[in-house]
Amino acid sequence: MNDKTSDIDSFQIAKRLILESIPPRWKLYVFSIFLMTGVATFTAALAWSTKLIVNEVFVEGSLMRAWSVAALVVGVSAALSICEYGNAVVGKVMNRQISSSYQRKLFNSLIDKDLTFFSRGHPAATMQQVFISGKMAASVVVRLCNNMLTDMLTLVALIGVMVVQDPFMSLTALVLFPLIFYLITALSGRIKGIAKAEASLLGKVHSVGVETFQGMKTVKSYQLEERTKSRFSDAVQALEDRILSIARITAATMPFMQLLGGLVLGLYVIYASWQTVSNGKTPGEFTAFISAFLLAYQPAERVSKTMVDITNAIVLSNNMFTMMEVPVRLKATGDTTLEGRPASLQFDDVSFSYEGRVPALNNVSFALDVGENIAIVGRSGAGKTTLIDLVQRFYDPVKGAVRIGDVDLRELSHDALRNSTALISQEVFLFEGTIRENILHGRVDASEEEVLEVVREAKLAEVVAGMPQGLDTQVGANGGALSGGQKQRVGIARALLKQSKIVIFDEATSALDGESEREILSRVIKSNPDKTMLFVSHRPAILQWVDKVMLMEGGQIIAMDSHENLMAGYPIYRSLFNLEAEEVESEEAGHAEGTVG
Repeated sequence: MNDKTSDIDSFQIAKRLILESIPPRWKLYVFSIFLMTGVATFTAALAWSTKLIVNEVFVEGSLMRAWSVAALVVGVSAALSICEYGNAVVGKVMNRQISSSYQRKLFNSLIDKDLTFFSRGHPAATMQQVFISGKMAASVVVRLCNNMLTDMLTLVALIGVMVVQDPFMSLTALVLFPLIFYLITALSGRIKGIAKAEASLLGKVHSVGVETFQGMKTVKSYQLEERTKSRFSDAVQALEDRILSIARITAATMPFMQLLGGLVLGLYVIYASWQTVSNGKTPGEFTAFISAFLLAYQPAERVSKTMVDITNAIVLSNNMFTMMEVPVRLKATGDTTLEGRPASLQFDDVSFSYEGRVPALNNVSFALDVGENIAIVGRSGAGKTTLIDLVQRFYDPVKGAVRIGDVDLRELSHDALRNSTALISQEVFLFEGTIRENILHGRVDASEEEVLEVVREAKLAEVVAGMPQGLDTQVGANGGALSGGQKQRVGIARALLKQSKIVIFDEATSALDGESEREILSRVIKSNPDKTMLFVSHRPAILQWVDKVMLMEGGQIIAMDSHENLMAGYPIYRSLFNLEAEEVESEEAGHAEGTVG
């Protein structure tokens, strides 16, 4: 991208941020403008007062004028301090409001994205983008509309003082502006490329760190401590190098401005001396001029530095808008509900592939009636996970249709779609909070009696009975305070409370012992005869509770029959369940030996 295009993009991004942020806060911003005007006016008045100090106090030696001038200076300084304080507070308030607004807006936008969006990056990096982007967007708005505008108004007021005192000397100050503009343009162009890399590297640091803490058992088990330390160190070093690159560039603005200011000030001193000696100018006039110039020097420095600094913030803000504008393909725009419709499930010649890869499902067709339960089995890569993802409409088939209650999922309303299915996965995800709160995620308006009923069905009552706080026990981050089996029981209770027509068990009982598994499945199936249940599992204990077994291979349904018929006719199926049966027999033999012993 060339510089011209970059400038246009930067202008458009800044314009969008301002138009989205300022109008909703116009009352606060009007008050801010009042304070900014006060800062500019009283700063100029302070520069003007030096003329009175020199001419009327020191040159004329008037004691009475000294008191009045002193009172004026104190009053102006007090007013300036109040305006600066108020303006700083308003700037902080606006910064926090705008930052929070964009963080919420980006987070809400991401929640609505398709699952394919989240497969492209690490969750920690995505969350870091949410946090940083909101702060950077607020930084752009506040720096331009508050900090920079304050400095610009102050500059205008001080230049007015300079022009009144000596128009000719004021004109010489104009030579600074082309040099400043050139400096800003050159430095901004260099920062843009570096800033894009910085955002990516910042996400990398967080990704490596979060990934390590989440997989700490694996790190220690495989002795990956040194390798992990090295990965994190490399990521931090790369980020540090980028940050230092930006710091070196932005830091160059101040020395350059100081050099220019020193040169111009030296010329002013020589000119002022000549005018005072030769043309009768008063010392106060030049004192006021030089005071105005020196006071103008600081806001001019800040304006130049702000223009460079916001380049980085604009790049990150652009990343935020890019993330927001990723289109959502799977929109539940239908208006059909499933109220009064049966819990039947149908796949009609369904095919699906992930972004042009080998088809994960190929011409899959089957139908399940109300209350019919099946086990879905197959080797890794057979298409089991893809099938249950399509049932939940995490993806749309590239061909064919998936129907619940004879309704195509694409025709359902959002609420009907999400309420139609409930998933219990092998790695149950629990939110930080209590056991009760996590169960109520299934249906927030459920009564206490309904909660206790699903707790009983999931055989969770026995677990919470031994906890001092019962259902109000904290589960920790992602259920870290619970065992794997306890988490699965909470997940089962949450899914049952949802009262969905289709319930999916994806290795949902893998962490349970055989006795608990059989008892929970017995309770769940007997208590929910009107639900259709899918069990993705190779555990033999599941087979006694299903009507049929679906055997998948290479994205296709090889067969859909009883366990006995599949064992008799399909070697692939035998290879899956003979191994499981041997493991079960071995476990039972071990228990028997332990009992005899």
